[in-house]
Amino acid sequence: MRRLNEFINEDTNQFGPGTDLTISLVAVLMVMVLITTSLYQVQRQQSIEQQRKLDAYEKGGNFRLSHQFFPAGDFAVKPVTQLIDAEQTKHKVVQIADEYRSGEKEFPFIFVVGHSNEIDDPHALDKSYGARLERNWEYAGRRAAVIASLLQAELTAAQRERIVVMTSGEFDLKVPSDPLSQENAWVEVVFGKEWKRPSHQD
Repeated sequence: MRRLNEFINEDTNQFGPGTDLTISLVAVLMVMVLITTSLYQVQRQQSIEQQRKLDAYEKGGNFRLSHQFFPAGDFAVKPVTQLIDAEQTKHKVVQIADEYRSGEKEFPFIFVVGHSNEIDDPHALDKSYGARLERNWEYAGRRAAVIASLLQAELTAAQRERIVVMTSGEFDLKVPSDPLSQENAWVEVVFGKEWKRPSHQD
């Protein structure tokens, strides 16, 4: 007659001692491999997208973004033309001028573009949509003019003639999902190959 523990051993350890532990470890390893592979694919796709953007930045199109920009935090709320840290802003302007000179032959024009969010002046008498648009166009343009004024001081007379100051106001929001965000009230600098319509060029 076989002992009871022999039946138990046969039922629970058919493949030898430690089998359950080994199977559990293999299962954990498989899950880890699956997660690692998935994360790798996501990271790889992100790297590909970043490289595409970098290639477009370096090679493509009629425009190239400057590495420097001026967020809303660089300007006071009132007056909109007052700089919070004039030295820091000037330092960025100098970097933009250096960047422009390095690629001037390919991108001879400098666009200084002011943007705004949809926040209105709480003390404005005319609260209509049109009046708010005009105010924010003006605010964005005035901030862009401040940067253009600093930039022209770093350029030659011929280079200064290629500065174009623009305002998009509330349009072309940086954060469309949050039109009231301060991130939308910024100034960007873009280098361009041309800016006039063919019929208006010399």
